[in-house]
Amino acid sequence: MLGYKGYIARVEYDDSVGLLHASVVNSGPYPIANCEAEDVHTLREEFRISIDDYLASCAEDGVEPQKPFSGDLNVHIGPELHHRITVSAAAEGMSVNSWVARALQNHVG
Repeated sequence: MLGYKGYIARVEYDDSVGLLHASVVNSGPYPIANCEAEDVHTLREEFRISIDDYLASCAEDGVEPQKPFSGDLNVHIGPELHHRITVSAAAEGMSVNSWVARALQNHVG
């Protein structure tokens, strides 16, 4: 993973062409910046340039850039599940928010 100005990119290696590829993963459903390089140092620089170019293009065009995810997530669940989560969190001495965050982290890694 690479990070710059709040944007995070997933890095993959394409062995068939010998290139590292970075793509932003925390800006919503539309890709905003992708780049390739032969080594990590160059990829990091290309990623920064891509983000800066994206932000400059948005400013030049008067378009609001896609923002990195804020970390706030609203989930609608039924009252029974809400109750069970609240009881489990209390039993572990945790807030519901912390308990849910831990459960999600355990699920996605």
